[in-house]
Amino acid sequence: MRSLFVIAMACLLAACAQQPHVKLYAGESLPESQVLTLVVPSELEIRSINGKPHSAANSMFGAADKQLQLQPGAYRVHAFYKNGFDINGGMSHEVVRGRTAIFNFEGQAGEVWRLEFDRPQNLAEAQAFETEFAAWALNTRTGERHEAQAGNRNTSVFNAMLVSSEVAPEATSVAPLGAATEPAAQAVTLRQSPAATATLPHTDATLTTLQQMWNLLTPESRTAFLKWAQQ
Repeated sequence: MRSLFVIAMACLLAACAQQPHVKLYAGESLPESQVLTLVVPSELEIRSINGKPHSAANSMFGAADKQLQLQPGAYRVHAFYKNGFDINGGMSHEVVRGRTAIFNFEGQAGEVWRLEFDRPQNLAEAQAFETEFAAWALNTRTGERHEAQAGNRNTSVFNAMLVSSEVAPEATSVAPLGAATEPAAQAVTLRQSPAATATLPHTDATLTTLQQMWNLLTPESRTAFLKWAQQ
């Protein structure tokens, strides 16, 4: 009985050690020579790809890099550093969530791109990612490199509002930016809201929350909001 348990655990560990592939394009599965592969280090968590959340991009086990298979084309990926550190010899534990980085790149069929950053050597270096997170997208074949843009900080206020206000269903696949297969954007109508019964304080946390929500809006939603704000 014990031998069966050991064999089962060995198989599980071997499976976790492999770099998992996740298909994020619509249609039948294609050979790797026809898709774009994005390698995401295990320490990075994907917030959105081309403005849409994809939980499958984060649903891996183990410490292996994640390999996301996409249609060739242009992509904008919002990702942030997330890792745990032992404190006082393992007596306590702290999870560090870094500032969001915005990766922009365009890949061809058969290419492999990788999200990269300088690995922190200790907790203090990781905590510095909460304000400054230098990262880049790298073409592993050609060496082409695109520095990531600085996103917003991961604040608890924003996370709470994001979870409570999320109403759109999660996308099951993602198309390249500007792809003809992307569905036409729905018109957004903003109504004049009644007088608010409560107001948010004018603090840095409030400003950061509004900036985070603005970055998640589509261009159509931003245009509609600006028109509403000018009323």
